[in-house]
Amino acid sequence: MRMQGKWIAAAAALLLSGCSDSVPPWEQAPWPVEGYEVVYLGRSACYGECPVYEVEVFGDGRVRYTGEAFVKTTGVRETRIDRRAVDQMAKAIQASRFDTLRRSYQDEADGCENVITDAPSLTLAVRRDGRTRSVNYYFGCEARDIPSARIVSLADRIDQLAGTRALV
Repeated sequence: MRMQGKWIAAAAALLLSGCSDSVPPWEQAPWPVEGYEVVYLGRSACYGECPVYEVEVFGDGRVRYTGEAFVKTTGVRETRIDRRAVDQMAKAIQASRFDTLRRSYQDEADGCENVITDAPSLTLAVRRDGRTRSVNYYFGCEARDIPSARIVSLADRIDQLAGTRALV
């Protein structure tokens, strides 16, 4: 009976998630990615031609890409990745020590010693056990103590495993 209630709740959450545009996309999925329900990567605009897109990777291998500007493919595309790629993504998240990252690396208040204007930013979010943790990183944020390489490397690995490179 308890398991049936969980399935009903998951089905209701899935149905209701399509009804609201105010809920971030990374909070709309009920499937685990090796302990993670969904992984989200969003890249924003810059002063220039930086790719603007979002990608969500769900635990069942579904990938939802939304290309907005300065990408090869605009609009929504849905594909799948295999179980091995899903597992590799979970390992990449763990290896990046995602849970130790601060929520924001955008300005002086976040530890940026220098802030260069007009650079793009990225958002990484992971939903796990019903809780979402996100990290906002601005590429113009410069400081020795900012783990830029870890953040950028994780974002690039998500793109690689999700297959979004071909769309961008």
